[in-house]
Amino acid sequence: MLLRHIEWNIGFVRSPISAFLEPGFRSPISWFPPTDPGKYLADPFAIVRDDLVYVLCEEFDYWKNKGRIVSIELTDWRRPAKARVAIELPIHVSYPYLLENQGRVYCVPETRRAREVALYEAEEFPDKWRRIGSLIRDFPAVDSTLFQYDGRWWLACGSSPMRRGSLFMWHAQDLFGPWKAHSNNPVKTNIHSSRPAGTPFTHGGFLYRPAQDCSRTYGGGIIINRVTRLTPTEFEEKLAAVIEPYADGAYPHGLHTLTSIGDVTLLDGQRRRFIRPPRTALADLRDTVLSLREKIKQTLTLEV
Repeated sequence: MLLRHIEWNIGFVRSPISAFLEPGFRSPISWFPPTDPGKYLADPFAIVRDDLVYVLCEEFDYWKNKGRIVSIELTDWRRPAKARVAIELPIHVSYPYLLENQGRVYCVPETRRAREVALYEAEEFPDKWRRIGSLIRDFPAVDSTLFQYDGRWWLACGSSPMRRGSLFMWHAQDLFGPWKAHSNNPVKTNIHSSRPAGTPFTHGGFLYRPAQDCSRTYGGGIIINRVTRLTPTEFEEKLAAVIEPYADGAYPHGLHTLTSIGDVTLLDGQRRRFIRPPRTALADLRDTVLSLREKIKQTLTLEV
């Protein structure tokens, strides 16, 4: 039996993220080798430590219906090292936003189902992390993105899938808070260009913010916005560039993360293909069907 799945993978472009602002920019994408059937890689973020590039990303397992964060060492861009588990929780984890502050490395993974934005610190980078606190509580944040601008820390995020077109922001004087909600939350509602999609960056004196275009489908493409006004009481931005997946490329059906690592830009792409489930997954599916069939039979018997 074959099942049709959406499959994401990580690629890179040997150009800085600001190059995507150029009209018609189109650079060759080099893709990582595909993962094992039934898994995919997405949401890449990278950092340089000891002259080596490390990527943290989501590794999603179809059969468990759950993601975890893995680390990949890049001694050779075309032959990345085998993924190693970095952060795994009982709930789904994704979008491992990386940042450095005062010589320490931190990660803010998406943990929407826990209804919080949690901060993790690297104990033994890149594979051992400890949770050191919660930046925001009782909010189902997705794709939390942290950056410094105009003397403040800012946190931009989406919300639950039901509010895919809304952008929320918080601000703080210090990474560890206290974090205050923007007075106009949600600061933007637009399914074309709200949900965060990677690392904000400055170019030519302006702040730019990648965002997902979910108007056609989740992860359909990326919009780069130029932020023209950002204060605790104001927020304005306008479209600066549109990035579509390469229709003639290996992953032509989607694009939803764009992150900067020096003069290289990481991204992820989507394709759809048929894969064969492992025997254990088929057995679990059969047992579920049989169990449901038995419950229906018992219900019908009681009604008679």
